[in-house]
Amino acid sequence: MSASTAAPLVTLSHGGQLRGLWEQGVRVFRGVPYAQAPSGTLRFAAPVPALPWPGVRDATGFAPMAPQLPRTARADAPMLGGEDCLAVNVWAPPAEPGARLPVMVWVHGGGFFRGAASEPLYDGASFARQGVVFVSLQYRLGIDGFLHFEDEAGSRGGAAPANRGLLDLLAALQWVREHISAWGGDPAQVTVFGQSAGAGALACVLGMPASRGLLQRAILQSPSVACQTLQEAAAARRAVAALVGVAPSLAALGAADRPAVLHAVHRLAADPALRQQHGLGIRNFFPLRPVVDGQVLVAPPLQALAQQWAAHPPDLQVLVGSNAEEMRLYHVPGGAIDRVTDAQVLAFAQDVGLPTDAVRAYQALLPPAQQTPGELLSALQSDFYYRVPAQRIAALASEWTRSAHRYEFGWASPQWRGRLGAAHAVELPFVFANLHTAQGQEFTGAAPPAHLAQEMHQSWASFAHQGEPGWACYDGATPWVQHFNSASHCEIHSDPTRFNLWEGIL
Repeated sequence: MSASTAAPLVTLSHGGQLRGLWEQGVRVFRGVPYAQAPSGTLRFAAPVPALPWPGVRDATGFAPMAPQLPRTARADAPMLGGEDCLAVNVWAPPAEPGARLPVMVWVHGGGFFRGAASEPLYDGASFARQGVVFVSLQYRLGIDGFLHFEDEAGSRGGAAPANRGLLDLLAALQWVREHISAWGGDPAQVTVFGQSAGAGALACVLGMPASRGLLQRAILQSPSVACQTLQEAAAARRAVAALVGVAPSLAALGAADRPAVLHAVHRLAADPALRQQHGLGIRNFFPLRPVVDGQVLVAPPLQALAQQWAAHPPDLQVLVGSNAEEMRLYHVPGGAIDRVTDAQVLAFAQDVGLPTDAVRAYQALLPPAQQTPGELLSALQSDFYYRVPAQRIAALASEWTRSAHRYEFGWASPQWRGRLGAAHAVELPFVFANLHTAQGQEFTGAAPPAHLAQEMHQSWASFAHQGEPGWACYDGATPWVQHFNSASHCEIHSDPTRFNLWEGIL
């Protein structure tokens, strides 16, 4: 076997070696642990660095995903994944020793209770072919990562610190800083990027002093920044425990049947009426989220970013954006958008603090064909959960960071008889240039525009290389926004008037 066809090897800074494989000219290493398996006494603990290993470790297979159920889970659906999930995957181009290639670190979404770095949609080979060392990571989900145990004696940094999933992200980024040079990656040129819950988690991390020095650039796609108060987190814990039939304590939930716990979280995520029945407000679209605990998260993400960045302006470059019709992903499949009532619209608005006259103004701003209750609720939620937070982050970044760039994804998917539109996550196969994947085609249909994938993928890679995605910065005087569509264009301040209705709320 020649040197060019032999399995690639790397030696990490602690001396452990990894054996990966070549895939179409790219070095691929899967399932590399950055922390010990969170099992037993470590299940709800802060992440503990992985131990070195003797000899050469095989890195050709993915680690298990964090424990979860299939997306469309029946009552008897089996558990997927396993505890030994805290791992990274690396796709790297051939590199000479001492190379200083830019690094991209991907954080998947999934509502903080599902998703995995191993999904084919997130294959990083295309980024590696752009001269980037691409890393995808996994973090604890569901109750393991985000259920809050504030009544427990160990919750102040002991047995069950708050926001364990966020602590996992910090641990993975520390691992990247320490070890990525083994692949020719530059630890001083790290771009983190994520979508939905992944982008929201990164927004939390960016507001934490512990993240300083771990990254230089950030891409936030549809950042889901809503967090829970301590009271909401307590309600979520009691709700999960009640559905499982155990006490709402660390000991009882930790000892409970894991599939039963997963089904409880899944039921709460799928059923708004059940969430309300158990005391979770309408604005809590998913039952588990990061919690503003006062220690790991000292404030909600937008507030924390404003405070941290104003006090210590970061040497950071930010690219942030959203999709034009985010919530159609949740309201169109299954036809829920046609069953929404005026009462449901007003209940959501009341829960998030939007006055009734603002709702009426919202409705008047929509095209006549979209003034139905379902379309109005979808628009309100799209803006509240994703679009306005993206705009707020862009504005903060333009004021305090090195540079800010903003985009809006508007390509309308033909899926679901043409009604899916520019929904949440539809941009993912374009960003990764993975239009061929089964999951990608669920979002796009069978004939997505290849030129749009080339355009977005190249922009993301360019940002990782130079901090410049290819369009003008978003700043106070000239807030340029790049619109990705069949015919993309850039224009100044393209926010709809309805964004102004969220002043004082977001």
